[in-house]
Formats: sequence, C-alpha cells, structure tokens
Amino acid sequence: MNVWIITTGSSDVQLTTDKHWNELCGKAQKQLDNRQNIKLTEPALKPQGSNSPIKRFLAPARAMGIVYGKAITEKAEYYNELDFPLLNSFSTLLQEKNITFNKIIVFVTDQANFVKPAEKKQPYSLHWQDTCTLDTILKQYFQNFPHKAEGIEPEFRILQPDTDKPDAAASRIPGLDDWNNVLKLVQQEFTNLKDIPEDATIYVSHQASTPAISSAVQFVSLATFGKRVQFLVSNEYDKERPADIIDNPEYLRGIQVQQAKELIKSGTPGAALQLLELEGIKADIDDKALTELEKLVDFFNLNRSLADGENEFDIEPATQRVVDGLALIERLFKQENYLQGIALLASAQETFLKCAIKNEIKDRDVSLPINGASQVLKADYLIQWTKEGLKFIDNKQLKLDYFLSSYSKKQINELKRETLGKLQFPVDDARFKKNYNESPTAIEKNEFLLKWLCELRTDFKPWSLLQWSCIDKNEEEEHDDDIRNKLMHNLQGFKKEEVVKYLLGNQDSPNTKVIEAYNAHVKPKFMEAIRLLNLPFTEQKLAERLQDVADAISIKSS
Repeated sequence: MNVWIITTGSSDVQLTTDKHWNELCGKAQKQLDNRQNIKLTEPALKPQGSNSPIKRFLAPARAMGIVYGKAITEKAEYYNELDFPLLNSFSTLLQEKNITFNKIIVFVTDQANFVKPAEKKQPYSLHWQDTCTLDTILKQYFQNFPHKAEGIEPEFRILQPDTDKPDAAASRIPGLDDWNNVLKLVQQEFTNLKDIPEDATIYVSHQASTPAISSAVQFVSLATFGKRVQFLVSNEYDKERPADIIDNPEYLRGIQVQQAKELIKSGTPGAALQLLELEGIKADIDDKALTELEKLVDFFNLNRSLADGENEFDIEPATQRVVDGLALIERLFKQENYLQGIALLASAQETFLKCAIKNEIKDRDVSLPINGASQVLKADYLIQWTKEGLKFIDNKQLKLDYFLSSYSKKQINELKRETLGKLQFPVDDARFKKNYNESPTAIEKNEFLLKWLCELRTDFKPWSLLQWSCIDKNEEEEHDDDIRNKLMHNLQGFKKEEVVKYLLGNQDSPNTKVIEAYNAHVKPKFMEAIRLLNLPFTEQKLAERLQDVADAISIKSS
C-alpha cells in the first residue's frame, strides 16, 4: 500500500490566462466578502535551461478557491484554465516508478477565525493565503489523476489555529506560523490518521504551505512512520529533473536523535537510551555524550558507581541515593507519576533513618559484661547495615568472635537489650517492651528507628509525613487508611487528594496540589534534616543536568 501526504500552498493552483478573472470575481462577490479588486500577479517564471518564460497568473489561494471552485462547478470548461505546477511535476516520475497511491491525504489551512476583520481587507493577509477553499478544485484534479487506485478520493485535513487555547505566556493566539503550535496541530492530525497498514510506504510532499507546517509535517511523518517515509519533492522549473524521491536516512537519524533529546529533557533517559538502541544508532552517538547518558540512566535507577573499597550501605553513597531520590521524586510528582513517587519516597525515608542512625553511632563504643569481664565493643560491629536492614550482628558470629559458645539465646538477647540501652535505643518504649523486649530483633522497624534517632539527636524534629508514617499511624491504628499500604500491598489506585493527605502526614488539604505539598512540606524539611545531621552528599541540579546531557547527544562527526 502507498500513502501520499501533501501540504498545499498559495501557488499550487495557477491560471494560464487572466481572461475571465474579473468576470468570475464579480460572480463570486458575496463569497469574497464583497471584494471586487482582488488582483492577479504575473511572476516571471523561467524553467532552468530555457530562455522562454512561462506565462502564469497567481491569486491569493482563498480567492482562487472561491472564484474557480464556483466557476468549474457551474461550467466545466473553466477547469482548463487552471495549472497545477507542483502536482504536475510529480506525474512523470510516478509513471517512471510505477507508483499508485491507495490513500491521498491533503493538508489545507484555514485561519478565518484567527485573522481580525480589519486584516481581511488586505488582499495578501494570512486569511487570503489559506488553501481550504481549494478543495473543490483539488478534488477535480484528483478525479483525473492517473496514479491512484480506482475510487480513491483525497482526504482533506484542515489545519487551523486553536482559538480556544491562547498562549498565556505570550497573551496571544498562536497562528500557523508558530512552530510549537503547528507541531502540536500536525501531531494531532497524524494521531487521527486511520487505516494505514504497518507495511505501507508513506510518500510525503511537504514543500508547500508555511515553513512551520512544512517542517512539522516533515518531522512528524518521520517520527510516526520512520523508515517507511519517502520524500516526494519537486522543482517544477527544472526540465531535466522536475521531481525526485528522496530516501533520507540522515534526516531520519536526526529526527531520532531529536526524539532522544526530548525524552532526556522530560526526565526519561532510559527511554532515550532504548530508542537509540532500537533504532540502531547508539553506535553513531558521540562516545562522551553516550557515557553521560548511561550515567544519567544509572542515576535515575539510583545505581551510583562506588569508589574503591566503598560499600553501598556506607553512609555517603546511601545518603547520596536519598538526595538523588528526592530530586527524582519531585520530577515524578511534576509528571503526575504518583505511584512511583510515593514508592520512592517511602524508600528514601527508610534509607535516611538508617543513614542517620549509623552516622550517630559509628564512633561509639559499648562496654558489656562478657564471661565475667567488661569488654569494649564497637557499635559499628554490633549494629550492621546489610541487605536485610539495620540489625544486630548474627548470633553465631558474636559467639565465635567473643567466645560466647556457652551463652544461651536468652543471655544473648539480654546482651543485645543492654547494648541498645547504652546506644540510647528506646528500650523502655511501651510498644517495644510489649512486643520485642524479650527478643530485641525489631530495631529495623521504622517506628523504632525514628524513636531511636530522636533519642540520639534531640534537636532533630521529624516532618509530618515521617512522624505519621513511622509512629502515629501505628499508635493510632491507621494502617487501613495508609495510602502507602494501599499502594505497596494491595495495588489499589488513589486520587490526588489522597496523595496530598499522605504527604501532609494524614492531614486533609483539598486545595493543595501534590507538587506544592511535596515542595513545601516534605523535600525542604527532609533536606534540612540531612544537613542538620551532617550526612555527606552532593546536591545536583537535576533539570540542568538533563539539559546538558540532552544538548550533548549528537551524531559522531565523520
């Protein structure tokens, strides 16, 4: 199957004679807003390699469509006065290549509701350059077009400014010369294209219309159909080669690189790297830029490279993961990816508590009565952070290192309880005594980690979410209302209001946005606590880093 996508411009339909123009304008006076003085222009068109000029007459496209669209409907002979230089230039080539189109899509413009009434009085205003009125003429042209399947009618897609969505930043309605707005309009139209098989070849003629439309159609066609796109281009005044088909892999690579850049800037570097791999152009990317992209992907996965001799549960790399995570959470909430944001925030809080406690006890010693004598043990030795969490050293290892083979489990637990007391763990806490006093193995539970940190550092004040999620909800038995439990254990959905309530420590605030709650009540207090406790980290400016990596992505110079 072959599909042809065409843009249209004001010179696509021309006159071979001006003999009937004034007469026909008079007959279409009402449709021309009672204008009778629309004048033709006569450009000096001379084909390459020829000394004989071509005599043609041009009118503003809207006027041409109104006047001759009406004329050929009433009298078919008027059609013979029309010339289609751009379209005609393709015919010989299409015949050469034996190409037949099964679908023809024509983009036309309409800015009638965009142009102010006073501007419509100008014969060459944007309003009169619109091509939407050429549909009757173009339908007639394609009825006789030999390079299409039988019964195929052109589909017209109208591009018009969205007058319901003004550009607030610029306090104006963007027109069809606005690159960003046109790109969105064209993307929407391509999204609406139906019945195009996966194996269809897409021919694109994008030379006509505004520069913004031409570029957008070129960009979006490649972004949508990729390697299936062939550009059907014309130079109607070149006698030797009036048209050509361009297979443009270099431009396609450029489009794919641009897509990767946009993915990086949007905060999805993993998707950008995958795109480069899938399209087979990863090897063509500048080596240094690719390395930075891969580092960025690791950053988003909180996969930080460790220094020689460094462990992922050492205080510095773990703190850095927390700080990096807070930056990622902010971006996730901005993108309304609440599920990932909440899950990452819960992990960041747990990691922070372990970092903070390890940092406070790392240089402390504990004197314990062992085998009838007082022995000094390092807190870092007794309390270890592994993949299983923050826990006591294994009983077997403790017995082996300190010759405690004769100690019973009860005696070992008593040593642990005494150790915790000397390290300011809240061993007299009612909930701890009720459930864990006889077997003090619950030090990794968030509730007791937070209470422990508050004992170690009385100047530390937990933010509302940390206080509620670790302590208050347990004491008040609010587990069933915990959005994190809904998410982590039941995969239940939630509303924005619930996310805000969670971030505020189970407090309702219906008029607060999620990102506002995070940036006002969680992240700054979190960072303040990290600084207060002198936890080592390097704060990165994520948005700037994303932009820098995106800017660096480029094809290697040959």
